[in-house]
Amino acid sequence: MDIECNGFRFNSNFDSGNLGKVEYVGECDYSLEEKTYEFNVWTRQDCAGTEFVNGNRTWFYFGVTGPPEICYIKLNIVMNKQSKMYGQGMAPVYRVLPGQPQWERIKERPTFMGSNGNFYLTFYHQWTEIHKPKTVVYFAFTYPFTYSDLESFLDSLQFSRHNAADICMEPISYEKMKTFSPDDIYFHREVLCNSIEGRNVNLVTITSLHNVTPVREIRLNNLFPDESSPRPYRFNKKQDAVAFNEKVIFLSARVHPGETPSSFVLNGMINYLMTSVDMPANILRKNYVFKIIPMLNPDGVFHGNYRTDTRGTNLNRVYNNPSLIYHPSIYGARALLLYHHFGREILQVSTAPVWDPYIDSTKITKIEDGVSDLSLEKQGIVKSSENLDSKSITAVSNSKNYIGDYQPEKKEDDSLHVPGRYGPEPLESGLFLYIDMHGHASKKGIFMYGNHFKDILSNIECRLLPKLISINSPHFHFDSCNFSERNMFTKDKRDGSSREGAGRVAVYKATGLVRSYTLECNYNTGKKMNSVPPLPHTLDKKTPGTYTNPPKYTPAIYEETGRQVLVSVLDMNNLNPWSRISQSQYRTLNSIKEALRLRVLSEDNLSLHREKNRGFHNKVCRGEARPWKRPKAAGAIAGLNIASSSTMPTHKKLRQAVKRTKTATETQSRLEKKSTVDSSTRRLIPEQRRKKFKPK
Repeated sequence: MDIECNGFRFNSNFDSGNLGKVEYVGECDYSLEEKTYEFNVWTRQDCAGTEFVNGNRTWFYFGVTGPPEICYIKLNIVMNKQSKMYGQGMAPVYRVLPGQPQWERIKERPTFMGSNGNFYLTFYHQWTEIHKPKTVVYFAFTYPFTYSDLESFLDSLQFSRHNAADICMEPISYEKMKTFSPDDIYFHREVLCNSIEGRNVNLVTITSLHNVTPVREIRLNNLFPDESSPRPYRFNKKQDAVAFNEKVIFLSARVHPGETPSSFVLNGMINYLMTSVDMPANILRKNYVFKIIPMLNPDGVFHGNYRTDTRGTNLNRVYNNPSLIYHPSIYGARALLLYHHFGREILQVSTAPVWDPYIDSTKITKIEDGVSDLSLEKQGIVKSSENLDSKSITAVSNSKNYIGDYQPEKKEDDSLHVPGRYGPEPLESGLFLYIDMHGHASKKGIFMYGNHFKDILSNIECRLLPKLISINSPHFHFDSCNFSERNMFTKDKRDGSSREGAGRVAVYKATGLVRSYTLECNYNTGKKMNSVPPLPHTLDKKTPGTYTNPPKYTPAIYEETGRQVLVSVLDMNNLNPWSRISQSQYRTLNSIKEALRLRVLSEDNLSLHREKNRGFHNKVCRGEARPWKRPKAAGAIAGLNIASSSTMPTHKKLRQAVKRTKTATETQSRLEKKSTVDSSTRRLIPEQRRKKFKPK
């Protein structure tokens, strides 16, 4: 979009740009010395101009070129309602090229209002770039990280450090690789698949050369289109294992295009893993193989979408049944996860349509031409990696070109992990950890979503990593984490899609992995700062104080959090030589687990109590139980005459109470009854006691 308006040029014709419409309002009174020009700027909806247009329109990113004069510009951004986020102090970011290449938040706090069903975000910017017609001021919803930025970042890792003595990069033979030190870094970059529009979905492998084998990973069906690029070597991270036993940590980000904090967290992890002088980083590479997909939705990122891909699909809801045609990146991620869990390829039979009128027909022809006459084995969809033909294609063909929006019938066990669903289970899973990174608009801080389990040990194991992160990171909020069963199956308010199709839930259903998480990062700030214990090897043993005012989040804070997440992974298995646990209030890892056990028991008891109350309420609504009645008030028991109106508050009833006067007959009867009481049962006065108990 390129718009000329009253001497200003608005442009969004670049990677991740988003601009819908611009309207000049006029001059307004903001500064007594300089003029102030006011504009209304509409953001563009996701998939605008296509049949898949939807209501997501929060992300904006555009540049403005102004006149050669000192002035102010007032921008009213018309976007999705984000009152809570901007009410907490959220502010857009800007940069100036040339002159100020670093992104910064705008100086003054913006204002917002709702009118006629629209949400207006208003802020000012002073135009000081006088006599520089080529100067462009860029404004964005938050710190951008584009598809081009990712390609440049990976290129810098792959090529600028290609000749580093401590980094082993492909292509390289096994014989030459054996000449490297076992502690050297192994870095491998490849294309997992191509997006609908042909962009690369990158897959990065980082580990050390410990226990490297001469065997390479297989080329999975329909994936890894560049046959000239070799697959990475396999690693046996457990020395006493007979078969391959890679301990894979799977990391991914940007399934939602506008959630750029996830990219900065992941960049911090990658930079930390590529550090050869840090001892914890060396131990991480020695014990784990890191599989990283930095950008799951490159098309959505490139087009400046906020939440969906180019077909209006929320890709974080299709992990249970991804389509090779519609959702190639999710299809590839799921295939890769199953491969590393089972140690063999699992052929996926998708019930999604294999033809769509909006997909390029040349791509479909290419895939259909490669479909071989595969016959599934008797057990269903399992195929051993030893007998796998690398050129075979998943059997998703059908007699008809279009299946339609077929939805498979939901079975009772669809919501749980069912062992044997994909054939015999491995003796030990090759997956150790799965984290999918996101941004969050309303909930403050950095936190995690995990799954809920029936047994207490799994619940403790699931909560352990988030608890350790809260010890290592001042910005991670453990009390904001959610591990409830309800959060696994909640439906979105906007489109009704269930979180059962999200990455963390689908990975658990397919593999039974307990350590499956969603990492959420607020765009703005946190609600508190954790008191982080000191490192045991440092001279300063003072514990940092608790800060009342958490900072505004920046890419540096996100990257630091990513590093602290990886350090916490070492703490899980007591592998961290510089652990903060010994300096914390818990002192040992077992004490942390015991604290988590008590917390889980408390949460389960509270949940059970709520469930009982909810069940009783449902019975009352159905007429199967009588509603619980409050006991009579003290005034009613004492004989007070209280008004019987159910709508009147209790204090008003007591105020209107009148004590009933007793008749003469009632008073006489009471006195007679009192006088007839047996004297033996009455309490004796002291003189009577002395006479009665006086010894004879």
